[in-house]
Order: sequence, then C-alpha cells, then structure tokens
Amino acid sequence: MNINKIEKYDWYEDYIVHWRPTNMCNYDCSYCEPSNHHAIDKRKLPNVEDLIAAAKKIRDSVPADKSVLVYITGGEPFLIKDVHKWFNWMGENNIRVGIFTNGSLPLKIYDMSKESFKNINIKISFHPEFAEIDRVVEFVNMIKENNGNVEIRAMMAAGLFHKVDELEEKLLNTPIVRLPVFPLYNKTTQEVNPTYSSSRFLEGYKQKMDDGQLGYYTKDELDILQNLEQDEPTYLSCTVNNDIETNAVNFVTQRTNKFKGWTCGIVNKKILIEANGNVKYGTCAATGIIGNIFEKEIDLFKEEWTICGKEVCSTLDEIMVTKFKV
Repeated sequence: MNINKIEKYDWYEDYIVHWRPTNMCNYDCSYCEPSNHHAIDKRKLPNVEDLIAAAKKIRDSVPADKSVLVYITGGEPFLIKDVHKWFNWMGENNIRVGIFTNGSLPLKIYDMSKESFKNINIKISFHPEFAEIDRVVEFVNMIKENNGNVEIRAMMAAGLFHKVDELEEKLLNTPIVRLPVFPLYNKTTQEVNPTYSSSRFLEGYKQKMDDGQLGYYTKDELDILQNLEQDEPTYLSCTVNNDIETNAVNFVTQRTNKFKGWTCGIVNKKILIEANGNVKYGTCAATGIIGNIFEKEIDLFKEEWTICGKEVCSTLDEIMVTKFKV
C-alpha cells in the first residue's frame, strides 16, 4: 500500500513531553546510542527540586484546559534521589506521567517510590543482554500490588529472542510488546556492533534499521519479526490515508517508518528535554535546540509545520504525529 498521510484522531493527551532527566545508566546495551547511557556519577544526577521547578514551567506554559503527558526515559530515571517527589508533584498538578525503566535496580530503591505508582504508568524496557528475568518479574508484581499500571517493551536483540519468550512465560497476564532493535552501524567501516558488545565509547556509529542488508539479524529472525502476532496497544492506533486503521507498532515491525521529506506537525505536539535541560521538538530535533528548561521561559508548542529530515522515525508516538507526503 502506498501511504501518503498519517493521523491520530484519539490522542491520549494534547501535548507530549519526552524527558530524559539523566543520561546515566547501569546498562551498556550493544544497540544503545553512547550519549544515552553514560557511566553513573551520582554527583552529576539532577536535583529533584530543579526537576519540579521545570515541570511547573511546562504546566504554566500550556492552557489550563489542555492536557499534558510527561514520559520519562533516560538513562535510568530511578537513579535520581527522591525521584518519587517529582512524580507525585506532576500527578497532583494535572500532568499525566509515564516512566520507562529497565527494572533492574534493587527492589528497595523502587520501594521508596511505591506510593507514587498509582499516579504513573510504568513501562519496563526489557533489554535481554543485561536483564535478570526474575528481578523484572518481582518488580512487575510490586507495581501491581501498589495499584500501578505496567507494560513491557521487549527489545528483540539478535540471538536473544528466547529470553523474551522466557519472560513472557513468567508474566502471562502482563502486556508485552516485542520491538526490533536498531543496531549501531558504522557507515564508514560498514560494521554493526554485535550483541553483547559494549557501545558506551563507540565513535562513528549510529542506529540503523536492519532489513536484511546489515547482517545483524539472521534470515530466520527477520522472518519472525516480519510475522509477529501480538496484541498491539490500542493507544498506539492511528489512521493512514484518511480511513485505514493501523498501529504505530506495525510501522516498526514492518520497517515502513520512513518519512524523510514529509511535512510533519511535531512542533505542535511533542518536545524532548535532554539531561542538560536543552529542549527540542521530538527526538528527531526537527528545528534544533529551542531553549533550556532550567534557564528561562520558552514557547514550547507552536502551530507550525516542519519537514522530516530523518532516515527513520523510530519513536512510536512520533510516528503517529500528523504527517503527509507533499
């Protein structure tokens, strides 16, 4: 099918904020961009009061009748001291909160935040190179016992599909979305960073979709990904060509998430806040840095269009942002 337009008519919130409060992580996945998982230095973790002040700027910047979703990634956000205070402030001030965590920290760390679980949606990113399955299962049970909502995004790393199968067997009543990874690729050397290889200090590598040309996935693995049968989250549903219903997950699994040159409405829908406070429109950074959330007031959302300049749109909510081929 020739797709020339994508829209979502039932957005769960009016505005979306993708926030990376820290780029430090206790994992070193082979496919993760080096800038997103620095080694842990507790002295450089953000102060929770600064995060609350920045969240207030966001709430004050949008009309009172408009809803905001802040979803927090990283790095690993639960490394931040007293992070539950930030979660609770947003929940109490009409900001819906979602958190991506790898679920690997000691349960006593999550226990400090358990009272905030009722205010947040938790998405566990299952990275099979490092994840301890039983620890993830324990964390999922803790979330449910404290009235939290939980979903798992399982990364289908080459050679490790069986670990996702094992996790699913132990969590039969927990939604698990399987997603192909975008391996790190060096265009100059034409090399892929293989499974279980460190990526923390790589230079010259960028994430790239493997449709069989990179040699990251085997043919059997590509066939499995191409024919995945799984329940797709309804909140990721969208419409193509005005009247055909689909799901953002399909664009990733079918490798049709390529919109370079399309007109896109990202600047009126989503911002990205990086660990240093720099603000951009979407992970694609369509218009570069527009300001810093810790320094001064910023006009966060605008009724404007931009032209997609990325080879691949790899973020599910950004796939659903209104866009069309000119």
